[in-house]
Amino acid sequence: MESDLTVSSQGQIVIPAKIRKVLGIKPGQKINLKVVKKGIFPKAVISPQPKSWVKQVRGLGKGIWGKGEVFIEKSRSEWDRNET
Repeated sequence: MESDLTVSSQGQIVIPAKIRKVLGIKPGQKINLKVVKKGIFPKAVISPQPKSWVKQVRGLGKGIWGKGEVFIEKSRSEWDRNET
């Protein structure tokens, strides 16, 4: 997907809504602009910048162990049985 962007007199650009939607860019979110030199002409690559790696992976393991409290109680009862 390509789109032509116009640079304002203040150096600002507007990323079209279609591209923002595909990249998942929200208002106020920081983005990463990287210039890649391939061939004769440099190319600009825009990608969303994750807020933090913790927020990126939060919830990925949700539901694997079921409810946490039930798992903990079950594990504790197994430990108690093994100690005696």
